[in-house]
Parts: sequence; C-alpha cells; structure tokens
Amino acid sequence: MYLPAVPIAISFCVASLYLKRNPGGRLQRVEEGEEEKKFRLSEGDLELRLARQRDTRKLLIASAEVSTKVRRITYKEDAYNDVDQLRGESKGYRRVNNLLQGVIIIGSLAATGTAGISADTGVLRWVTFGVTFAVGISSGFMGYFKYKERSFYLQQTADAIEQEWEAVEIGVGRYKRIDDEEEALAEFVEEVHRLKSEQKKRQQNLEQPPEARNTNE
Repeated sequence: MYLPAVPIAISFCVASLYLKRNPGGRLQRVEEGEEEKKFRLSEGDLELRLARQRDTRKLLIASAEVSTKVRRITYKEDAYNDVDQLRGESKGYRRVNNLLQGVIIIGSLAATGTAGISADTGVLRWVTFGVTFAVGISSGFMGYFKYKERSFYLQQTADAIEQEWEAVEIGVGRYKRIDDEEEALAEFVEEVHRLKSEQKKRQQNLEQPPEARNTNE
C-alpha cells in the first residue's frame, strides 16, 4: 500500500539535493581555453555582487552633484537594507543568549542532581564542578555582554524603521497630511536618522563596563 510512496520520497530527496548543489537562476558562462563552462551563482555570490553595486552607487552619488531629493530617495532605499542587517544581528545575539540561558537552566538542574548523589563518588564530584563552572561562565557572559538587551534594542530599531518605511510608502501616520513628496522624504530621513542615532547610543552604553554603565543610568 505504501510502496509507491517510497520512490516518490526518494525522488524528492534526490531533487532537493540537486537543487541545493545547483540552485536556480541565470546560467553564467565562462570560457577557459577552448572550453566553455556554465554555472549558476550561489546565494553568497549574488549577495556579494549586490553589495558591490550598492557601494558603487554610493560612490557615484557622493562624487556627483545630485539633488537632495535623489540623496533622500537613496537613503530611503538603503533604510530597508538596514532593517535586514539589524534583524540579522538581533537574531545572532538572541541565539547566543538562548544558548547561554539553556546552559544555565540545564546546568543548574544537573548540578543540583549530581550534588545530591556525589557524596561517595569522586567522578560525580568533578562532573558537578564542571557543570557549576559552565553555569558560572554562562551567567557571567550574559551579565557582562547583555546579549538579551542587544538583541531587543536591535529588533526594536529594525521594527521602528520598517514601520516608518511602510508609513511613508502608503502615506499613513505622520505622512497622512503631507502631500509634497520631498517633504515626506525629508520627514522620513530625519526620523530614521534619529532612530539610528539612538541605537548607536544604546549600543555604546551596552559596550561600556558595568560600573560606567550604572553611572550613566
């Protein structure tokens, strides 16, 4: 009854592996001597090319005499890329925080359990010591580097910039009564700049030692 599903499942696995090794996209041709090879760019290569094009655009805008409106439009388009970057950094800090938090929770329970049965076993005493040491290191790293706070502030800034981007696109919120496009762009650039500046200040505050951090607060 289930025999027909086996070759179908195998074919899906083979197809997924093939597409993983040979992702879709436009074929690129490279001539090596007398031979011509065809291949598709990987996701990393595409991101690298896109980053280079963005840098080239920034250099052209910086070197050429363009209007303020064009600069603001460019800033607006780059703002959405900043959202992806901020969320990527937030996700990285959140993973580290969750990992360390898991070590603390599991390690604390394991240390309590092994401590109760390690009275006459030397090996379990060393296990208890190692687990307690790992819990202490994880707790110290979380308290000093503030991974949770870093992740929260990055995500908060990314959500705020995305909200502003969507608001100026469809003309809602503070942009509801602004009919002039240049005025709306100026308002958007000013608000996004403020959000980025606040994020940098929070980041600098978190990177300070705990003593200086408490003094500033």
